[in-house]
Amino acid sequence: MTAVDVSAVVPGPGRTVARTPRQEAWRRFKKDRLGLFFLAVVGVYVVIALWAACVGWGGSYEIAGQVRPAYEASMQQLGFELDGKPYPQTQTGPSTAGGSYTWLGTDKLGRSILYRGLQSTKVAFTVGTFGALLSVVIGMTLGLLAGLLGGWVDRVVVFLYSSLASIPYLLLMLAIAFVIRKGPFATRYDEWAPWGWDVSEAISLGLLNLVVVIGLTSWVTLCRLVRAEVFKVRELDYVNAARSLGFGTWRIAFRHVLPNVFHLVIINFSLTFVIAIKSEVILTFLGVGVDKEPSWGQTIAGANNELMVGFWWPLIVAGSLLFGLTLAVNYVGDALRDALDPKLKT
Repeated sequence: MTAVDVSAVVPGPGRTVARTPRQEAWRRFKKDRLGLFFLAVVGVYVVIALWAACVGWGGSYEIAGQVRPAYEASMQQLGFELDGKPYPQTQTGPSTAGGSYTWLGTDKLGRSILYRGLQSTKVAFTVGTFGALLSVVIGMTLGLLAGLLGGWVDRVVVFLYSSLASIPYLLLMLAIAFVIRKGPFATRYDEWAPWGWDVSEAISLGLLNLVVVIGLTSWVTLCRLVRAEVFKVRELDYVNAARSLGFGTWRIAFRHVLPNVFHLVIINFSLTFVIAIKSEVILTFLGVGVDKEPSWGQTIAGANNELMVGFWWPLIVAGSLLFGLTLAVNYVGDALRDALDPKLKT
């Protein structure tokens, strides 16, 4: 199907403006005001994640200037060597004494809960984006192969996703996570330094572990959807016409079949993105997730015991940021589904 050049179509009485599928989808999406609002919310999270990745939040690991001198004096009396490093400090509640650093309080190491919550956005986007991408690549590839080739290839793919779907999702994630984190791969990864580049320092094993676990366990739904849609599309007239003209299987797949099932990929990516963020929190809470960087899972796990003594604000901050991102992505995904569905004419 050839894209229409809208610039050549002049609107007038009794005429309709021809639009490309992309323009038609954007027109539908713009009509959803809440969808636009939540898209802006996702944009704000993206800016925060990029800022945390490129610049960082310098105050996260330092004690606020207003309270540092008193703690320095007390720590020196106890014989602690400070030399600019973080040191134990009783957590403080939300206040304005230290400016934005203490707006939402500090933890027991004196680190700003606000800054650490914002820093955790980088981990959430890293895990969500790359975990969902890996899942989409696996699901889309296997679904296309099963739908186009059929036969024994289809039977193997169906056996794979049926077997995977029969295993409890959380147990499967934990099993793969333990194999990666506790097996021989962990030692080799820590020592791997090609061309003198320490890979483990640049990409922590915990972060890589989450991306791999989520990608290997969350592709089943997309594979099923793509396979079923390819079975339907491959029998349509334009695909049969392309086949009769001598086009190869892969040309038909990428030129005629994939564009008609790609809306499923986009929608599934948004859903898997949310699943990946939630999985990071669960696995980190259970001790097999992120270990070297601040994350919402770490904050929730650390606040687990402190709730008993009334130290509730870290949990509220992490939970609120997690809720805001997942709600926004879920709504944008629903709006995209409505905009990309060719059966809906609005």
